[in-house]
Amino acid sequence: YQPFAAQPLNATGRVSVSCSLLGIISVLVSYNIQLSSGAGGSFNPRKLYRGTEPLEYNLYTDSARTQIWGSGAGGTSTVQDGYLLGLFTVTRHYSVYGRVFAAQNVRPGLYADTITVTVNY
Repeated sequence: YQPFAAQPLNATGRVSVSCSLLGIISVLVSYNIQLSSGAGGSFNPRKLYRGTEPLEYNLYTDSARTQIWGSGAGGTSTVQDGYLLGLFTVTRHYSVYGRVFAAQNVRPGLYADTITVTVNY
């Protein structure tokens, strides 16, 4: 991250969900995936910390970075999926689009946050 860059720093990651059938009859599965607000306690913006010094960022469901991925509360979005589950384990991957906002005057160092992923089914 370059503190005085005019453009934000974007990155992409993913969340993976695996489902396995415990019986022999196919079933329809559906779930939604939520992300926590992190250590800063807010979805907008989320904050990475180096000690007590914050670096603002966010996580999104879309590549245009317009839909904040959260719990569904406060204008945030969740990711929902559903499908017919057969005899084999199904793993689905969902992109997470990250952005560290531009022009934040922060000191060099390691900034971190912890996000909890919750799958409700």
